[in-house]
Amino acid sequence: MLHKFALAFKTKTIEFFAEDEEDEDADRFARSPAPGADGVLAGQRVVVLKPDQLNPNPSADGGVRAGSGQEAAVEAALATASSFQAAYLHLQAAHAPFLPEAAAAADAAAVSHLRRLSELKRIARGAPADSPGPDGDGTLTGHLEAQVRENQALLRSFDAVVNRLQAALDAKDAAAAALRLDLEALDDANARLSARLDRALAPPPGGDAVGAMLSAGVFDSVLRDALRVAHRFARALAEVLRCAGWDLAAAAAAAYPGVSYSKAGHCRYALLSRVCLSMFDGFDSYEFGATADPAELEGIELAIRRNESLQQFIEHSDADPMELMNSSPYCEFAQFCDRKYKQLIHPGIESSLFGNSDCGALPVMSVAGPLYELFVAMASSIWTLHRLAWAYDPAVGIFQVSQGTEFSTVYMENIVRSKGFSGSRELGKPGRPKVGFTVVPGFRLGGTVIQCRVYLDHGKREDDVIDSI
Repeated sequence: MLHKFALAFKTKTIEFFAEDEEDEDADRFARSPAPGADGVLAGQRVVVLKPDQLNPNPSADGGVRAGSGQEAAVEAALATASSFQAAYLHLQAAHAPFLPEAAAAADAAAVSHLRRLSELKRIARGAPADSPGPDGDGTLTGHLEAQVRENQALLRSFDAVVNRLQAALDAKDAAAAALRLDLEALDDANARLSARLDRALAPPPGGDAVGAMLSAGVFDSVLRDALRVAHRFARALAEVLRCAGWDLAAAAAAAYPGVSYSKAGHCRYALLSRVCLSMFDGFDSYEFGATADPAELEGIELAIRRNESLQQFIEHSDADPMELMNSSPYCEFAQFCDRKYKQLIHPGIESSLFGNSDCGALPVMSVAGPLYELFVAMASSIWTLHRLAWAYDPAVGIFQVSQGTEFSTVYMENIVRSKGFSGSRELGKPGRPKVGFTVVPGFRLGGTVIQCRVYLDHGKREDDVIDSI
C-alpha cells in the first residue's frame, strides 16, 4: 500500500522561468507567430514528464526479499527457542512444590513451541513460506513478531528465575525463623540449668563453699575421664609393641606370672595394669612422687593446701597440655610427665620401640611420634585428678590389692564384667575367686570407697589368705 502511494505522488519538479515584467510577457505573446506544424511553441521551454519504472530491477528486489525472509526465519527460530526455554523453566518451577495446573500449562506451552520449531525446520528445508500479503509488509511484520516473541520469552524466563529465587528466599526465611525459635528455647534451657547449677553449688548458710562443691560424684567423674584416656593410650601402646615384634602374651606372663586368663586377648589387661599403676604411683603424696622436704610440707596449713590444690585443678582443667609443655618445659607438670615417662617406659622398651624401623622413622614417644600426644593427655588427666584429690579434707586416699586376694564386691570390681563367671561355684568348689592383679587402683573419700578394678585369676581355686586393703 505504501508502495502504490509513493508511485502516485512521485513526479518531476517543473521549473517555470518568469519574465522580468508582465508587460513584456504580454507583448511577446502578442508578437509571437502561430504555432508550427510540429506543435512546438516558440519562446517556450518544454519539459517532458515521465513516470518512474515500477520495477526497474526485479531480480535485485527478489534477492533482498529472500534475504529478509531468511533473517526473519532465523530470528523466529531463536525467539521460539527462548520461549521453549522459558516454558521449561516454568515446568521445573511447577514441580517444587508440585502445582498441577501450572505444570499442565507449562507443558502445553513447551509442546507448542516445539511444534513451531518443527514448522520452521520444514520451511528451512525447502517448503515455501507464507507469501507476504497484498500490502507487501509481511517481512517487516514477521521480524517484529519474532522480536516480540523473543522479548516475551526472556520476560517469562526472568519471571521463572525470580519465582524460584523468591521461593528459596522464603524457605531461608522460614529456616531462620525456626532457628531463632530453637535458639530462644536453648537460651531458656541454659538459663534454667544455670540457675539450678547456681543453687546446687551455693554453700549452705555459714557453710564451706569449697566443701560444698567437692563431692564423691565430682571426683568419680574426673576419675572416669582419666581412665578413658589411659585406655586409649594402652591400646595405642599395644599396637606399637606388636609393630615392634613384641609377644604381648609372653610380656603379660612375665609381668604377672601364674595368672590364668579366660581369653587369649585378656593379656591386654596386664599392659593396662602396668600403665595405670605406674601413672598412679605416688598419688598419695602432695608432690605426686617428687622429692620434697617433709618438714616443709607439714608446715603448709590445711586451708592453704586445699585452696592451692583447687586453684591448680581449675587452671589446669582450662589449659591445653600440649601448649603448656611447649611454652613451659620446666614447669611442675612438665617435670611430672618426665618422671612418669621414665617410670613407664623402661630402657628395654625404649630401645625396642625407637630402634624399630617398621613403626616409622620418628621415635614413637618423641614430640612428633604417634604416642606423644596420647601420653601427655593421659598425664594431664591424672595430674588434674591428683590436684582435685588434695583439695578434699581429708585428702583422697588410694589403695590396691595384691595377687591372690579373695575377691570382695565391697572394695573390688571385676574389670571383665563377665556375667557367666561367678566364682568357683561353677566348678563345684567352695570359696570365692582370687585376684590375679589390680588393673586400676581404688580410692577412699572419707567414708566413701571407689572400688578398684581387678582381673580375676581363672586358675586359682584354693583358699588363700586375704590381704588387708
